[in-house]
Amino acid sequence: METQWPLLIFSVLLGMGSGLLVFVGIGEIKGTFRKVRFTLALTALVLLAFGGIASTFHLGHIDRAFHILGNMQSGLSRELFAVAFAGIVALASAILARKDYPGASKVVGILALIAGIVLPLAAGASFMMPARPAWDSLTLPLMYLGTGLGMGFVLAAALVCVMGDAEEAPLALKVALIGVALSIVTVVAYVAWIAFAPFAHESRSIDRLLSGSLAMEFWGGVVVAGILLPAVLVGLAVKKGGAKPALAAASAEGATTLKQTAGYLWVALACLVVGSVVLRTIMYAVATSVESLIY
Repeated sequence: METQWPLLIFSVLLGMGSGLLVFVGIGEIKGTFRKVRFTLALTALVLLAFGGIASTFHLGHIDRAFHILGNMQSGLSRELFAVAFAGIVALASAILARKDYPGASKVVGILALIAGIVLPLAAGASFMMPARPAWDSLTLPLMYLGTGLGMGFVLAAALVCVMGDAEEAPLALKVALIGVALSIVTVVAYVAWIAFAPFAHESRSIDRLLSGSLAMEFWGGVVVAGILLPAVLVGLAVKKGGAKPALAAASAEGATTLKQTAGYLWVALACLVVGSVVLRTIMYAVATSVESLIY
C-alpha cells in the first residue's frame, strides 16, 4: 500500500500535540510549569490545527469531512470529534494560562490529560481492520499513543528548560524520559505484532523489516533514530539537567547547563520525529490485504 502522506503527517502532528496536552494536564494537576503552560497549550493547539489541515488533503475535498461526521459508526468520525475536543481543551488551557483560576485550570488539566490520551488511540483505532492483518491489533493505536507521548513530552521538557523555572527542569526531564520509554515499548510491541500477525505473507513479514526491502528504513529510521538515539540523548539530558535541581538559571553555570540540556532534547525530538515518520511508512508498506478474503 502506498504511503498516505497527509494522514501520516496528521498522525505525527496530532501525536505530538496530544503528548503536549498530557504534559499540560500533568502540570496543571501538580501545579507546576506555570511559566510555560501558555506556550505548551498554544503549541499543542497549533500542532493539532496543522495536523487537521493536513488530514483534509487526504479527503480530496474538505467538504467531505461533513459527510464523515454524519456517520458515528465510522472510526474517522470518532477521530475527528476527538481532534475537535482536544483542540477546544488546548484553547481553554491557553486562555486559562493567562488567568488565575486554579480550580478551573485543574479541571481543564484533567480534560487535557484525557484528550491527549484518547485522541491518538482513536486515530490509531480507525486503521484497525481484519482485511489488513498488520493493522488489526491494539498495538497500532498504542503505538500512536506511545510515540505521541514521546515526542510531546520531549518537546515540552525542552521548552521548560528554555523558558521555565530551573527548579522544574528535573521533573520535566523525568517525564520526558518516561515518554521516550513508552515510545520504545509501544514501537517494539507493534513491530512484534507485524512478526506474529495472522495470515502470514512475505509482503508483511518481519523478514522484510530485518533483512528485506525495508531493512534500511527499519534499522536506520526506527531502531537507530527512533529508539537508540532518543534513549541516549534524553538519558544524557536527565543526567545533565537533573543532577543540580537547585541550580539557578540566572547564574552562568545554570544557564549553560539548561542550554546544553535543551540541546540534547531538541536533537532527541528530531530523532523521535524521524523514527515516527519512518515507522508509519513501514506501517503502510506492510498493510497488504488478505487475498483469501477477496478472491
